[in-house]
Parts: sequence; structure tokens; C-alpha cells
Amino acid sequence: MSEADQFDVIVVGAGAAGSIAALVAAQRGANVLLLEKSVLRGTNAQLSGGFLQAAGTRYQQEMGIEDSPELMMADIMKKNGGVANVDVVAEICRRSKDYIHFIADHVGLELHVNTTIKWYGHSAFRMHAGPAEKGSELVAQLRRAVAAEERVTLVDEARVTGLLAEDGRVTGVTAGIGDGTAEELRASGVVLACSGFGNNRQMLTQYCPDALDAVYIGSETSTGEGITWGMALGADVEFMSAWQGHAHVNPKYGTHLSGGLPYLGSIMVNLNGERFAREDLGYSELTPVILAQPSGIAVEIFDQRIVDALWTNGVFREAYDAGAVHRFERLEDLAAAHSLPVETVRRTVAAYNEGTRGTAADAFGREPSGTPLEAPWYGSVVTGGIAHTQGGLRIDPAARVLTPAGQPIAGLFAAGGTAAGMSGLGVAGYTSGNGLSHAFTTGLIAGESASAPVVSST
Repeated sequence: MSEADQFDVIVVGAGAAGSIAALVAAQRGANVLLLEKSVLRGTNAQLSGGFLQAAGTRYQQEMGIEDSPELMMADIMKKNGGVANVDVVAEICRRSKDYIHFIADHVGLELHVNTTIKWYGHSAFRMHAGPAEKGSELVAQLRRAVAAEERVTLVDEARVTGLLAEDGRVTGVTAGIGDGTAEELRASGVVLACSGFGNNRQMLTQYCPDALDAVYIGSETSTGEGITWGMALGADVEFMSAWQGHAHVNPKYGTHLSGGLPYLGSIMVNLNGERFAREDLGYSELTPVILAQPSGIAVEIFDQRIVDALWTNGVFREAYDAGAVHRFERLEDLAAAHSLPVETVRRTVAAYNEGTRGTAADAFGREPSGTPLEAPWYGSVVTGGIAHTQGGLRIDPAARVLTPAGQPIAGLFAAGGTAAGMSGLGVAGYTSGNGLSHAFTTGLIAGESASAPVVSST
């Protein structure tokens, strides 16, 4: 880049966290260089369902939904077993409404609260989404907002190779721009928002070996460099064994069903035609349970009522339109089409329906819904996947990267998948929405913190 280019903040990664960090910093007066590995290869946010967890928003208030940051935090901490950076989780929950309002007011995406599904572990309806309820619409609008912001310079296909530091302070990055020649790019603040390590088999083997058999459904650019760059400068890491599983991946289609299916009444059977778990347990912790079934797959069974309820959900429609969901007039035909024992499937569904009516106890402890499954039937082959990792660089509530002694590394901030998340350890601590709420809120905070020297000088 030209020596005349002067930047106050450098943000590495233009996904959810990086884009909002860049926009926030720019609106506070900073000149921002936003470096992206590959727009074409996408981001985790782009591949997600696009649901945004937040508490105390104006959208909830308009609908009379009672929620608060304290209640959101209690839900998250209960799900992760009390294992998280409490101060950071508290700040994310407190500021979560701010990123929702920023996306609406400054990014320009029309939002609503989804009240079709009460997600597992949520004490209130707090999932917000755009009209299509799909991550791609969210990222597309972020890209438009970045392009319209004159203080942000986005460079695609940037090959960042490391951090620059002087006297214990991060002063910039080294990167190949344009012809690939390595350059030293300097700024007063650097935000690492370059995702986690879901697509790095070596790091998964080291930190998340239980995820190795899961189908990877995240961005191919999530290879963990930001975490390793921070560690090379003496940064601490936290919760590196944490990852978000997805129990509704369609292995032959490259799609996945909505994680909300079980909350509407779907069930899963293995190749023996038998249920094997409480399906509404949570789609992350259900992932290894599916992988432990014969051939590591299951058939998810649901009905027309559930299809109608999810028809406007972008992720579900994508799977449906791809052919991953099949309709049958008779349950026997569904079983035969998936090579399942017909009589076993018939008994399994009948027993589940008795549980929904409350006339018999559910074999796995699901609460009676009062709504049995009925024809026409829908079936979809699913397996367990990994969407992204949840461990990363240890940060404080200001998104500053910390050393093992708890001291901030001057000039260095982390957000999104590069920063340690809110899901504790392993796969079971993930609460629906943790990924995007963490990414956007830490991104917003990092943008504020990294641009603070600019604000204070004006």
C-alpha cells in the first residue's frame, strides 16, 4: 500500500466481528484498514442461520417480551456449567442490545424477534433475525455498510502473516497486499477478528479431539492464525476445548436443517428405527450422540405443521430446496425410503405421540407438547457437524488481549472466534446464539476500544 495511507486501526477479518468493529471505529472518527483473507470463501456468520441473541432490545419491548441482560447471562452460565469468564459474559450480555440496534440503525438490516421457537436454555424469546432468517443476508448487508463507509478501506485476498510489536506494544501487522509482497502496515490499534480454528485439523487434534469425526460446516478460512499470532506475543488462551456442534447436518447435500426443529416437535431415529436421545436437548450437545449411532447418522422425522412453521426460515428452505427433505403420505413409505425397519419406526412414533399427549412418559424425558406428529410425514438424513470453535485468546470486558498474568497487551484486541467464547468447555456448554452474539458484541466493543486514542485526541 502507499506510504501516504495512514490508518488508526487495523482489523484482521471481515466477518461479523471484524465488520462491526471496523464500522464502529470508523463512526468514532478512526481511519480503518479492514483486511480479509477471502470474501469469496465466506465467513462463519454467512453460513449461519443468522439468529442474533440479545436481551433488552427495543424489539422485545415493543412485543412485550420481558427479558434482561441478567436473565440472558443466567441462562448462558447455567448452560455452560458456570465455566466462563464471568466479567466478559456479563459485559456481552449488557451490551448485546447495542449491537442489535447498531445493525438496525447503522447497518440497515430490518430485524424482528423470532417467536416461532423458544430455543433450548432461553428463558425468553431473544433471537433476532433479518427478513430471510439467514446468515448470508446479514453478511451481505454488512458488506454494503462497509463499502459505504468512507473511513473504512477493505482489502480482499490480504495475506496477513503476523503482528508487529515494539517495546511490548502491538504496532501493526505484516501482510501481502496486491502482488503479495510482504509489507509492514502500522496502526495504533489492531483487532484480531479472524475466526477460530474449525478448519485446522492440527489444532482440532490438539484442543478439540472429540470434534474430529464431525462434518465441518464452517468457513474454510477459519484456520486459527489470529490465535497463534497472539500466543506468539505471550497472550493467554481460554476454553480451547469448546466448540459448537450442529446435530442437523445433511451429509449428502452440503446443507443443514434448522436447529429449531426439535423445539417444534421433530424426533430422530437411528438406522435401527429407534430414538436415542431427547432431541430438544440442544443441537450442540446432541452432535456427539448422533455421531455415536450406527454409521454416525440419523433420520429426522417431522410433519406438515413443522414444515409450515419453518417455511420462512432461510436455512431450512435452503435444505428443502436442495432435496435434503422428503415428503411421504405414509410413515411406512418414509421408513422404507430410508431403509429403516418399518414396524420399529411405527412403534417408535406411536410411543412418542403417546408422550406428547401426556398419556405415557416420554422415554427420554421430553415434556408433553400436546401436539402429536401426523401425516403427511417428512424425513431427512442428518449427522453431526462442527460449525466453529469457541476457545481463543483471553480478553477482558474491553476486548483487550491479556497475558497469563492478566495484563493487557497494549494495542491488541480480539473479537469473534479469535477471542475466547461464552460456552465453557467441550461441546455441551453452547447456548443457541452464543456464536453471533459473542462475535457482534465483542466486535462492537473492540471497535470502541481500538479507536479510543483517536476519540481522545479530538
